[in-house]
Formats: sequence, structure tokens, C-alpha cells
Amino acid sequence: MRKLIFSILLLLATPLLAEEADLLVYEVKEEGLPKYLSRILVSDAFVRIDEGEESSSGYTLYNRVSHVLYNVDPEEGTVLLLTPPDPQPQVPEGLHLEEKLAADPDAPEIAGRQLRKLQLYANGQLCRTLQVVEGLLPKAVQGLRELRLALARLQGDVPLDADSDACELVEYVYAPTRALAYGLPLVDLMQRKQQWLVDFDSRREVQDALFQVPEEYEPVVPPTLGGR
Repeated sequence: MRKLIFSILLLLATPLLAEEADLLVYEVKEEGLPKYLSRILVSDAFVRIDEGEESSSGYTLYNRVSHVLYNVDPEEGTVLLLTPPDPQPQVPEGLHLEEKLAADPDAPEIAGRQLRKLQLYANGQLCRTLQVVEGLLPKAVQGLRELRLALARLQGDVPLDADSDACELVEYVYAPTRALAYGLPLVDLMQRKQQWLVDFDSRREVQDALFQVPEEYEPVVPPTLGGR
């Protein structure tokens, strides 16, 4: 694991540096999958997410200015372009949100800041337990907020019924940023997905090419999501 993280950081430290970005590296465990690393880069204009250890696994790029999402697939040589619609889904009646925030005195300080425990509920069900730290990498936190709001707009309004998973509706559609409301998550535990921050850096210089889409890749625009 350390060798892999070192390789990622070495890649980011190569010549031709042109951008400054916040770096987050999470170890992720998802139901039914082996653990993998998720690398997040947040610049003034972009958010880039790489998940998995293979270069062929592709990446997601979000333009914070144009609000366009790009899903880049190196194996297929394609780029899926997604432009979220304007309306932000609103929490429907019958979906009750609750949160509990408490000091976590037993946790170590991170960059001189104390961690807090955050628990997020939907209709009385515990959806998410996090350790968060306020004031750390605020640009990265804001960029992730913007990305999650955009992804929620792509989901659209999903009706709440007896078969709905209230936690998934809240976290991915109706309140996608509440896990970021009190700072950067260092530990993020959900039912099917857990994440642990294993490395971070602010204002790291990275190659400008990391925030670009390969020109030779074929663009794919879904007919229902292609524009505003």
C-alpha cells in the first residue's frame, strides 16, 4: 500500500508542473470488491477522481466552471459527457433528516485540529458515521460539494416509496453534501462503502494534463443528458 501511494505522489511530482491542487488519497472498501485507492485532485477549476490501482480503470473529471462531467474510459477510448440539469432535487415530504455531531477526544489531532464524530440519519436509520476535521483543505471540501451536487442533479427526483432505501436517496440525491458540512472526512463509514484518508496535501503542483481529456478519445453524449 505504501509503495502504491509513493508511486502516485511520484507521478504528481514529475516535471512540466503547471497546476496547483489539493490532493486526497482514500483507501476504499466496497461490498463485494477488494480494497482500492481513490485519488482526488481539486484545483480552482477542476475535480479529478481516480479509483483503482490500474491506469486502465479510467477517471472522472468535473469542470467547476462549465459544470460538465467527463467519464474517461481508456480501454474503450471514449469520454462520456454529462451536463447536469439546473434544478437541484429537494428533500421530499416523508424523508426526515437528522445529524449528531460530537467531540472525539480520543482521536488524534490532525494538523493541529481536533476530530469530531458525525452521525447522519434518515427516517431514524443510521446512514453514515464519519470522523471529520474542520478547516482542513477547504478548497478540496468545496470542490467535492460541487461535484456531489452535480451528481445529484443527474439523478433527478426519485420518488420516496415503501421500497426506497432512505439512506441512499439522501446521500446521493436529496442531501449529497451533508457529509461535508463540518469539514473534511477522515473516516467515512456507510453500509456498503467505507473510506479512510491515508494521505493528503494542499497546493501540490501537478501536471496540467491531469485536468484534460485526451483529444483522440471519442466523445459520447447521452441524448437525455447532453445539455441544458
